[in-house]
Amino acid sequence: MLAFLLALALAQAPLTGIVKDPTGAAVPGASVTIKTDAGPSVQTVTGPDGRFTFDRIPDGRATLVVLAGGFAQKEQPLERGTMEVVLAPASLFE
Repeated sequence: MLAFLLALALAQAPLTGIVKDPTGAAVPGASVTIKTDAGPSVQTVTGPDGRFTFDRIPDGRATLVVLAGGFAQKEQPLERGTMEVVLAPASLFE
């Protein structure tokens, strides 16, 4: 029972993070999506300080996908708690 409650609490815990460029500057207006294998994706946009928040993380294995103008798309496994995403400049073909 305790394990179930712990899993439920983690699934409902918020996810926060920040999106930065390679110099460490915040990337405002980036699209941040959580894609899962168990249901629909959820999406938000970073604020002026590059920060984002999801109030609830969808169930299942998840991937964080970040898109911003002038940068390459970044995908990384979802981590609980606070995430830092560093975007690379877009290549010539992106």
